[in-house]
Amino acid sequence: MAQNTTHMRQWFEGIRDERVTHANTATRIGQAFLMLLNYLLDPDTPFLRKDQEDQTNYLLRLVAGAYIGESGQIRLNPDGSITCQSINVLGSAIFNELVFNHQNVLEGDTFFTDKGIIEEVEYLGDGQYRLTMRKEYENDQITFHAYDVLRCAMNNLDVGRTYKTSWMRVDSVDLNANTMNVTLYDGEDVPGGVNYAPEPAARLIRWGNQADSSRQQVFFISSVDGSFLFLQGVTQPIVDDTNYSAFVGLPPDLECLRNLPINTRQAYMFARGLIVQDIIKIDYLGNPEYTARDCGTWQSDRQYIHGYDDVAKGYFSDRVWWGGCLWQAAVALPTIGREPRYNNADWVCLMGGMNMSMDIVSSAGDYFHAGKPWQTTLVASLWNAEMQISEAEIGRSNITWQRMSGDVQSDIAWNIQHAAGTQGLQLALDSTVDVPFPWEAGCEVSFQCDIYLPEHQQHYSTQYSILM
Repeated sequence: MAQNTTHMRQWFEGIRDERVTHANTATRIGQAFLMLLNYLLDPDTPFLRKDQEDQTNYLLRLVAGAYIGESGQIRLNPDGSITCQSINVLGSAIFNELVFNHQNVLEGDTFFTDKGIIEEVEYLGDGQYRLTMRKEYENDQITFHAYDVLRCAMNNLDVGRTYKTSWMRVDSVDLNANTMNVTLYDGEDVPGGVNYAPEPAARLIRWGNQADSSRQQVFFISSVDGSFLFLQGVTQPIVDDTNYSAFVGLPPDLECLRNLPINTRQAYMFARGLIVQDIIKIDYLGNPEYTARDCGTWQSDRQYIHGYDDVAKGYFSDRVWWGGCLWQAAVALPTIGREPRYNNADWVCLMGGMNMSMDIVSSAGDYFHAGKPWQTTLVASLWNAEMQISEAEIGRSNITWQRMSGDVQSDIAWNIQHAAGTQGLQLALDSTVDVPFPWEAGCEVSFQCDIYLPEHQQHYSTQYSILM
């Protein structure tokens, strides 16, 4: 082609420099144009053509980029980037950096273990196959070992997105030939009861190993089961309860979990061991669950809590013993120095609070003579275990005194004068006013104190009787 170019140049220059009159005839000029046209139509001409398929043996520089295809979706950009709708890689793809613009979605099961891709399958007979493995890069080698248990899930590429699974054991590995001999497991030895032969382009993963304990573990994420699973001690395709070393997510059907009060549609974390610094328990609404902490006898100078303890690193509800009762903190920081007792909203009584008792004592003793005037004061006491409840804590409106003497009309009149709220825990009595007339030997009169505790919605009462 270089000679043709030189020849054409000499021919054209000859026409240009011709000085003889009528030497450049139409025939000579026409031959020059035909020579140029043949050159342009020659497939070996070093110019890109626009009217037919073309190629060049020289470097093509597209400084401003290029659009490829009628849709224009494939673009070679001046900055070195490529923009396209999709990429179909028949071999392997090597990326120095892989960036997902929105989200990365993994379907099926994702394993973290040894893997390989089958290039060719050769049946050797008796359930044995020779597998030629694909090299994903120049120095790629098989990482499987002898006695590895291999799992291979092959997509059927149908509308139902079904797949079949092949299970096999590695018998030998030839690194130089990049092949390995495997034996297919029988159907009764694999999950589902049916095993399938391996196929080219299928991806193998190491599930376990029959002999090497260091290769008997596999960690994988299952979108089908909805969990992260870590198996150990795997020596065969079918695993049992002992192989589940840990899982996070929906619990598998394990014998050790069947009697536990768990919801199989809720996520849990399971492991043989637990190393942790802080454990914070919450309920199904996300509220923290408090751990009861017995702090012994209540101390007036100590700050108790119902909340998070920065030192102990957890949520605690302090409990104390006081006045024969067990109390639990009901607010974040109960007031220091204010003892736990009835009507102290900082505390709630857990034991002894419902063990209320009452008594009445007379200030003038318990003996009175008939026909002789006397005065005394009856003092009623309400006890919460060993703690006496004060009148202020009860509230005078919750205290009622009643008289019972057998003189019904007189008792009604007396009771109206001593209705709830008119008298406290102390009742002053005068025999000339507060007992029926006449006061004679053999007469009996009783005075009853009734107390109502709104917090407990309970009534408590006791009587004091005078017998002549």
